[in-house]
Amino acid sequence: MKFVATLEHSADNCWAREELKETARAWIGSTEKRAAEHDAELHGSYVTPNEHRMYFVLEAERFDDVTNFLGSPFLEDHDGRIAPVMTFGEVEESVLE
Repeated sequence: MKFVATLEHSADNCWAREELKETARAWIGSTEKRAAEHDAELHGSYVTPNEHRMYFVLEAERFDDVTNFLGSPFLEDHDGRIAPVMTFGEVEESVLE
């Protein structure tokens, strides 16, 4: 199952702030490894710096795998939405039949 996770933080809690840069470096440097450790496949990770938002496109068997991948510190430092998504082809096959 594919998921899109959207995480948003305040400017005061931005990882680009000098005092939070080490957290950002550590997490960014371990993203692929962390996903594998939590049975999630990371298809893409994106940031909109001026909006203080991050987006992750993941594939996992269970919702818990995604929340465990994001876990601490992401789900502590950000407001998050995680939604299962389908391709148009999958919708056509399963929903529109």
